[in-house]
Amino acid sequence: MTMSDTRAENKVVVNIFGEDYPITGVTDPSYISRVADYVDTRMKEAAGDKRIRSRDRIAILAAMSLASELMEANERLAGAEDHFNSQAGGILTRLEHELS
Repeated sequence: MTMSDTRAENKVVVNIFGEDYPITGVTDPSYISRVADYVDTRMKEAAGDKRIRSRDRIAILAAMSLASELMEANERLAGAEDHFNSQAGGILTRLEHELS
């Protein structure tokens, strides 16, 4: 039995850009709703330009915006990880020097 088999699935109906979507997941229903609200907000932002009427185009623009945000966060995280590793390496080097 895998870990996902032991967790109860939750079904939540969310509204994104005026349409209801039933979402099933093992995550807390309030988290699923918050994610859906975030996507809804980003789609509404992408649709802000009234010349865009295609739901597909709006979804693609929102997805591009979300992907850009995710990539920027991942790059910041990688930079922080590199900085941490560099600092930890320096501390270990000094500690080894002092102990020898």
